[in-house]
Amino acid sequence: MANPQNQLELLESQVDSLLLQFEKINSENSQLRSQINHMRNEKQQLINKNESARQQIDLMIKRLKSM
Repeated sequence: MANPQNQLELLESQVDSLLLQFEKINSENSQLRSQINHMRNEKQQLINKNESARQQIDLMIKRLKSM
């Protein structure tokens, strides 16, 4: 059986490793959330442009039909 000091050092090393992994994952999570927000905004802008283009096309069709 390993002595208590060695077990404590091993445990401390494992905790440090877990903390590093947590910080890395937490940082990645923040970056992904930021990307999601950016993509949602971009999606809404594209939806708005698409709607505007559809309205313009509808208006052109009405004008052509009235000729």
